Amino acid sequence: MRNILPTLFTALFCLISVGAAAQVATAGGGFCGTLGKSEWLEKYQAGVYPRGQKSASLQYVPMNVVILGDDDGLGYVDPVIFLESLELLNEDFAAQNVRFFISGDIKFVNSSRYYRHDRNTGEEMRRVNNVDFHVNVYIVESAIGNCGYYSSASEGVVLQKDCINNGDRTWSHELGHYLSLPHTFFGWETRETLDNVDFDSPAPDFLSFGSTRVNVEKTDGSNCENAADGFCDTPPDYLMVRWRCEGNGFYRDSLLDPDSTRFAVFGRNIMSYASDNCVEVFSAEQEGAMAANLQSRRGLISTATPDTVGAEPGDLTLLSPEDGTRLQYEDNVTLSWSGVPNADFYVVQVNNRARFTGAVQFSYLTTDTSLTITEGLVRRRDYYWRVRPVNNYVVSGDFGEQIFEFRNGSEAVSTIDPALDAAVSVFPNPASAGTQLRIIGRDLGLSGRLSYQLMDASGRVMTGREGVQVGEAGFNERIATGNLPAGMYFLRLRLDDRLVSRRIIVTP
Repeated sequence: MRNILPTLFTALFCLISVGAAAQVATAGGGFCGTLGKSEWLEKYQAGVYPRGQKSASLQYVPMNVVILGDDDGLGYVDPVIFLESLELLNEDFAAQNVRFFISGDIKFVNSSRYYRHDRNTGEEMRRVNNVDFHVNVYIVESAIGNCGYYSSASEGVVLQKDCINNGDRTWSHELGHYLSLPHTFFGWETRETLDNVDFDSPAPDFLSFGSTRVNVEKTDGSNCENAADGFCDTPPDYLMVRWRCEGNGFYRDSLLDPDSTRFAVFGRNIMSYASDNCVEVFSAEQEGAMAANLQSRRGLISTATPDTVGAEPGDLTLLSPEDGTRLQYEDNVTLSWSGVPNADFYVVQVNNRARFTGAVQFSYLTTDTSLTITEGLVRRRDYYWRVRPVNNYVVSGDFGEQIFEFRNGSEAVSTIDPALDAAVSVFPNPASAGTQLRIIGRDLGLSGRLSYQLMDASGRVMTGREGVQVGEAGFNERIATGNLPAGMYFLRLRLDDRLVSRRIIVTP
């Protein structure tokens, strides 16, 4: 995974589609418009479904995680930021005895159309990549111009990568929508600014949007069951834009309810638009609704025995390049380390400074115990690297204590050789998945030992061979593509000290 420095953008605004009864409108720029509740929540609050109860035991919910990059495989979310956000999500749901876990491998999809999608393309993205009986989560650069949204039409949660860092609760907010919750300010979403709010006039008794009528909640609780979000333990909230709360957790200005009663807006609820230093809790009634909704989603709660033993960084040993290695100049370097029990994947960081504070030059995710850096290395430069093992159920943890250093030298041990490049053919390219990729070398002019690797855009080695003796007449190698996801790959072929590099495209 290529590390892209995150931009601080803390807005939590979202676009949410909540079922057939809901109409969705977006004003762009991070705003959210929902003119109805989900049919499920309407029935739940009417007593059709039983009140939800906290499970006596921990419930594990699988997530299908899809991380988007552009067509060139660039722009993925920083893996450390991703893991920290997932940790915060599970902290927010811990009181409900719910833990979300990564099911299988994280999927990387290189598509500029999906990476910066509109509404229709977003629906297509989810239809193609969703997995049944999972919470489907997509991390993109632009989520229809918003920080995140939940679509019930294609059952997916989409998160903008710059909105899940520095304690942002976008993920928890969107999972609240997924599990039926509307905003605490439900009914006020179409107002775009507070600039024209008259704080000395009472709120109306109801809000009308076409055929939809929403009662405005009063502070005395007299209409709490049939007004706003329908939860009586979420106080009135008329603030539909991002706002800061005071140290006591309330809005700095008071509002007037329909009875002219002045009140301060509570800012701790995750389903509000209060700033991230305020929001931290769901209400008890919200938790009950989410528990009932989760139980109603048949097959979503995992019945598999969870792997709750985390991967210990102390069990990890860095192997190669050894600490202090001085390499001859390479345009790609393979890092390797020992496998760690209970590790489902590894975070690898490479930096040009020994300290890994602040921005890190390269960050990758891999399920292997080796990783090849295919671009970006500079000659005559010292690099430092470290590895963090991660378990799909227990994503918290640290990097191993070892930090190895290697120096990329000044002389090339191998260069792109024009004669060898002319002698090598790779076809078909593009190659459709399931066909065999053929690598043929003719009239090489000399014998030698042939090695090659096929790597994905993140530098992960997908397949290859090492040290095959070939003669002057040439060679004929085949690579099966049936197990390769569609995307861009790099073929690195070396004959003794001569190098050939080709970009390969695999289509669906």
